[in-house]
Amino acid sequence: MENWSDFVFKEEYKLPTIAEVERHIKEKGHLENIPSEEEVLKNGINLGEMNAKLLQKIEELTLYAIKQNQEIENLKKQQINSEEITEKVQKMQTEIERIKKR
Repeated sequence: MENWSDFVFKEEYKLPTIAEVERHIKEKGHLENIPSEEEVLKNGINLGEMNAKLLQKIEELTLYAIKQNQEIENLKKQQINSEEITEKVQKMQTEIERIKKR
């Protein structure tokens, strides 16, 4: 079988953005490079070819999940930093109030 879907993991592969995928679905009613129901009913499918295409979509979903996880981890770090800063500001405000009362 030629063109197995591992090309998705190569650096030069351009993973479509989620917005691009969504736009394609809204315009065409199916995933890019996957035949529509009409095409399948008219032409049938080659199971080997379809398996490769479906694996490509699974691998793309895996890349999206990895990116999403990285974003979640970054947001968690930002939240921790924000909480630490908020705590320090509150301590400073308490200290300022204490000094003012002198």
